[in-house]
Amino acid sequence: MTVETAVYVNECGLPLNAIEWLETHHRSKAPEREQMIRDLDLKKGSFVVDAGCGPGLWTPLLAWAIGPRGRILGVDIATEALITAQQRNENKRYRRQVQYKLAPLEQLPIQHEKADVIFSANVSQYLPDPAATFAAMAPYLKFGGRLVIKDIDFGTMRFSNIDPGLQTRVFQARERWERERTSRGYAFEDSWVGSKLAGYLRAAGYEDVQEKRYCIVRSYQLPDDYRLYLQGIADWFVCEDAPYLSGKDVTDWLQCFHDEHHNVLDQKTFLSEETEFVVSGVWNASASS
Repeated sequence: MTVETAVYVNECGLPLNAIEWLETHHRSKAPEREQMIRDLDLKKGSFVVDAGCGPGLWTPLLAWAIGPRGRILGVDIATEALITAQQRNENKRYRRQVQYKLAPLEQLPIQHEKADVIFSANVSQYLPDPAATFAAMAPYLKFGGRLVIKDIDFGTMRFSNIDPGLQTRVFQARERWERERTSRGYAFEDSWVGSKLAGYLRAAGYEDVQEKRYCIVRSYQLPDDYRLYLQGIADWFVCEDAPYLSGKDVTDWLQCFHDEHHNVLDQKTFLSEETEFVVSGVWNASASS
């Protein structure tokens, strides 16, 4: 899902919720994302709603999984993202299987009990009340249909060759700031949401809740897309004036990722890891009663 108004911008002027950024992020984790979709074992011919589809980056993976008789409806609140998704889709073999529509997640543009699967990636971190949103999507699922939520959890991020104390201070400061930033006029965000998703699905009334974790590890030498991803994320950790970090910590942190001569990304000892979560739940009669 994209956001209509950029909230933060990295040193290169790239909004981290803009389409270009989303495409870079998606490419940087392509092998893991392909595996995520394979592991869902979607049935051929399924009707899948991609809720918060953004520029349609998951469409090719979903289309491959459900086969030529399946259908995909991409839904988002950002007009620009939907236009981009449609353009990306124009010359693809699966183009007639896919539609894109403007709508909020809580009011999907389909009749109730029509979707076999509702899939939503990297959206829940922007939801102030994820359990309520997940519950609102449930009536659109068929009996026994699945809601599948994928998201990040930066509590799992680690870098091998950055001072552990600096990492801890940066991550803790960002987590604290995210709990308070709405009171300062910023949009809600919870980048530690991944490990909470299973609880949110249970609270929303889903059954047979299952969680799968994907550890994403990269080491020297980094592909260009992943390098850009990490530099953007590093900037994001200290954006919005980083009110709970010292100026020295901000400078030291940014130098780790941007210094021309001592960049940690260029060291042979570099290794990064983070875990992304894919959580699913089943909607049935007992859940809806």
